[in-house]
Parts: sequence; C-alpha cells; structure tokens
Amino acid sequence: MPSILRRSRRRELILTKSFKNAIQEKVHPPQRSPKSIYCSSSVVDRTKFPSSLSPSTVKSPDFARPSLTLSLYRSPISNLQHHPIHTLPPELLVRVFELGSFDDTLFLITISHVCHPWRMLAIHTHTLWRRLSFDSHGLRLWKERIARARGCSLDIIITPPQHRFPDIDTLALQLHLIVPHISRARSFELRFSSYSPFLWNTTLGPICHQEQRDNDSMGAHTFAPFVHALRLEKLTLCFPENDDSKEFGLFAGVAPRLHHVTLDGIRLTWLPGLYGRLTHLDYTHHGFTTGSIAVDEVLGMIRISCALRELRICFRRRMLDGEVLYLSHDGVPAGQIHLLQLERLVLAVDKSDIDIPPELTSFLSRLSVPNLLELHLVDLRCQPANRRWWKSAPFPELRAALSLFEVTIPSSIKVLAMAGRWADHSSILSIAKRFRELRNLEADGVEKDLVNLYCLSGDLPLHDEAWT
Repeated sequence: MPSILRRSRRRELILTKSFKNAIQEKVHPPQRSPKSIYCSSSVVDRTKFPSSLSPSTVKSPDFARPSLTLSLYRSPISNLQHHPIHTLPPELLVRVFELGSFDDTLFLITISHVCHPWRMLAIHTHTLWRRLSFDSHGLRLWKERIARARGCSLDIIITPPQHRFPDIDTLALQLHLIVPHISRARSFELRFSSYSPFLWNTTLGPICHQEQRDNDSMGAHTFAPFVHALRLEKLTLCFPENDDSKEFGLFAGVAPRLHHVTLDGIRLTWLPGLYGRLTHLDYTHHGFTTGSIAVDEVLGMIRISCALRELRICFRRRMLDGEVLYLSHDGVPAGQIHLLQLERLVLAVDKSDIDIPPELTSFLSRLSVPNLLELHLVDLRCQPANRRWWKSAPFPELRAALSLFEVTIPSSIKVLAMAGRWADHSSILSIAKRFRELRNLEADGVEKDLVNLYCLSGDLPLHDEAWT
C-alpha cells in the first residue's frame, strides 16, 4: 500500500531568489563600507573609536598589514593590552628565528612554545626547518623537521662532537634517513675530527652510484638512480685522518647546481657533470699520491673545473705502508692549464711541512692565471688569529718560490697577503717593485705602506689609489 506521505509527483527544480543571492555572495562578495575596518574576525565601526584616535594611529603598521599582523597579534577584544614585541613585522621575527636556529638546534622548538602566534609563524615558515644538524639528538626530531620543511631544499650537516669517536651505527641510521631526501639537499657537509675506520664507506656509500633494476625482465633494464643531487649547491667533505684510499663517485655524477666544494682527506672521481660548473674549490690533497702523480691528479681536476673563480690548494704528506694504485682517467697535457676566470688564489702549506712542498711549486708552474686579482700565501702552522704563535724562520726555498711567482703570477694583481713562514720582510721591497699595481700588501696580518715602499724602490705606482 503506498504511503500517504509520499508525493504524488516529483517537484520541479526552481532557482529561487534566496539561492541565487547566496551564490552571488560567494562568487562576488559585497564591497565593505570604508567606514569600517577589520580587526581579526570582527568588524569595528570607526564611530565607536575614541575621539583621541588620530589618522596617523589608524595608519600604524598594525592596520597597514591586515593579512599578516592582524591575523597573528590582533585580538577580537579591542581594549586588550599586548606586549610591544607583537608590533614587530612577521618578516623580522622570522629572521630572528633563523639566526637563533644556527646556534641552537632546539631553538625553534623553544620559540614555538612561547605563544600561539609565534608557534603559528614558526610552523608555517617552512624555510626555518630546512637546516638538519645531526648531533646527539634523536632521529625522531629530524624526521619532524623534514616534514615541516615541506618542499623546501635542505641543509644537511653531520659533524660528530670533537674528541669523541664517531659511532658507525648512528651514522648509518642518519644516512638511511637522509638518502630518500638527497635530491632536496641544498648543501651537504660531513666533518670528522676523530679517527675511526671505514667512515667514508659508511657515510658516502649510500649516496654513490646505485641502480634499480627491473626484476620482471631479468635485469635487462636499469632505471635512473635515486641519489641525483638536483638542488645541491655546496659540498663539504673533511676527514684529515682518513686512511682509506678508495675513490668515490658521488650522486651518480649528477649535480647540475653544484658550485662550491671543500675537500680534505678524500679521493673522488672527478666527473664533468658533477664538478664542471664549480666556481669555488677548497682542496687539500689526500696524500695517497706524491710527486708528479699528485700534480697530474690535481691538474686533471682543475682541467675539468675550468670555470673556477676562487681556488685554495694545499698538499699534505702522509706516511703510507705501501704504494697506492692510481689510474689516471684522462691524460693531462704537458703544457699549462688555463684558468681564465680565476680571480683569487690561495696557496697553503700544511703545519707538518718543513719547507714548501715541491708539488705546490710544480703545480703553480703548470698554471696560467692571466686575470688573477688576489694572491694569498697561508702557513697553517702560524696563524695570525692565534696570539700564541711565534714568528719562525722563513722557508728555506722561499726565494726560489718568489722567483717562480714573478714568472707565473701576473703583475696586475691587486692584493697580496703573506703569513707565517711565507713572510720574508727582506723580500717585500722586491715584491712591491715586481707587482706595481698592488693596492693592498699584507705581511702577518699587518698592512704595509705602499707609498713608502714605492719611494724606497725608486718607482712610481701605476695607479693613483696608492697615494690616497
């Protein structure tokens, strides 16, 4: 039996006026009257403000930025008192949070528990969480930071505490967490100050060349590796006590944005797709090769990274139990290697060396730097920043090295700095006479009077700034 409550016929669809007005308000919201301003979620009429409110007060920063400042700090209660710090622009607070996070890895956690506006500002600013400094804190904290960084690039830093042996298991867990996000890394830094065997194997193994094979086709096809560093701009790998002579090929040879590299105590496969666009290279030779083999190895690297603007080179000697096998990939030409864009050259001597390494002078004799502007001679044994160092005698072969500089270094350089055993005050006069376009000459951190030096040498400078 049909129910008496059921309609006998279907009701026709009619666009009512109320439904049409509701749709219009959603698509085209009505314009508010200029006599009212927004204050958080409530609308306050101007006529209800006290008469002492001047137009300059209405145009204060609180009312000039309704999208950010009012939504964070303005309360619906008009007479509620706020701390003056809440008048700071959110951009300034974000900058303060960013600077504080460099000193303390838990700083962002602390400020996000101060008040609700600061918490919302910190959590929704994804760039604050991009820095991952792995230390004694657990991996759960770093997983949360990666999640809060969303799609931002990451700055990964792994530096175990000094005077403590690195834990291999902890490093393996950290790299296991990092590898899936290595394509988002903007900078990648590994520094080890204490010795432990197989450190480079543990940390660099997961980010070397890895292939994913198709199991259904019996391994006939290979897919692109997942370790490509597509956003990487800066790479730092330092382990002076390394005794592993293995050569590593990082990121499957793909890092299109890499331009800044710092290496100490490691052998890498120098690929054009990875290091061909470098502009800054700080390289301390690993010491597994010496003599002409070491020079050819470094020159082969420089030949690939021919777009360098700044180069720092140091050769370190190492006591080896046996001979290390070195296979050169490409033959280095017998002539000079040209670095046409190099502007700053730093030649450093290790603190354990008694004299200037012959590899350094041989390397310099094979280098052509016609556009060089700055030359810095650094002695790692005697640093001017350390007040306890004492002035030692110059290198025995310093005069021969300075004679080489007169041939290989262009006379148009503007800055020359010498420190430690490089600084021979008896040779400064001849140096000033050779490089007549100098604007700054330093010896052990003390700037020399160029006008007096030029007068003593009997020559005039080739620029007017020396007299000012």
